[in-house]
Amino acid sequence: MNPHGEDIEGMTHCLTDYLNFCTDVVSPVKTVRCYPNNKPWVTREVKTVLNKKKAAFRSRDREAMKAAQQEVKHCVKEAKDSYRRKVEQKLRENNMREVWEGVRTITGLNTKTRAVGGTMERANELNDFFNRFQPDLVPPTPALTTAIPPSPLHTPPPDTTTPPSSSPTSTQSSPLITTDQVRGQLRKLRPRKAAGPDKVCPRLLKTCVAELGEPLQRIFNLSLQIGRVPTLWKTSRIVPVPKKNRPSELNDFRPVALTSHLMKTLERLFLSLLRPQVQHAQDRLQFAYQARCWCGGCHPLPAPSSPLPSG
Repeated sequence: MNPHGEDIEGMTHCLTDYLNFCTDVVSPVKTVRCYPNNKPWVTREVKTVLNKKKAAFRSRDREAMKAAQQEVKHCVKEAKDSYRRKVEQKLRENNMREVWEGVRTITGLNTKTRAVGGTMERANELNDFFNRFQPDLVPPTPALTTAIPPSPLHTPPPDTTTPPSSSPTSTQSSPLITTDQVRGQLRKLRPRKAAGPDKVCPRLLKTCVAELGEPLQRIFNLSLQIGRVPTLWKTSRIVPVPKKNRPSELNDFRPVALTSHLMKTLERLFLSLLRPQVQHAQDRLQFAYQARCWCGGCHPLPAPSSPLPSG
């Protein structure tokens, strides 16, 4: 990406196109048949036993049918016990998402909603409805460089009175974000999340941590130095999710924004640089947007000195 120089838009599109190219070439494509009447405990072994039972039924062999029926009962019982232990393990690990999906599947809860006809007019109505609070023209923010104190993100202008030969290394600014920090944030991505408008899935970013650390570090530092964010990372894809089974108006849809995971990684890295600068201005009773901090967790209530009266 050196030929792009400081063209952050070209560097971003070059990296994104190469990642999508690698995904299309390297990733295998597999077709999986999903039958809605299959229970989650119906595994490959259960299907094999069921096929044996069907073959015995077609052969009209009573002894083979009885043996196959007993084998099916035993195999289904083991599969149900294995699935139950798996759900209990998810419950111990506090993975409530998997637990609730298993409960819905077991109880036969139908969460499917009625499909809404998609037309261009309908899409334009949803776009206008979701963007009704977006101003058409945002005035440029005036420069406040004189009011901002010196910090690692805002370096003061060099002193012209000092000869440049006295400190030859002072003109070279050290990178704000290191490669190890980028790789650490990429390892924390959840591979099951949906990709954003750039079509870069988090599974690819998490798998290729060693290869993507250096090019992403170069783009992140360039973005912080020039004060610009690539247009591709600022773009989001709005997915309207129905709030009701039969949505009748625009307010019955909940907008879910899918943004780039590279932008989310840059935001987390920028937060680690920005939080120490505003630490002194935060309220000690602020619990929102604090890591491992919740209401009552950081400042527990004192225990009563005497027991409360009964009745």
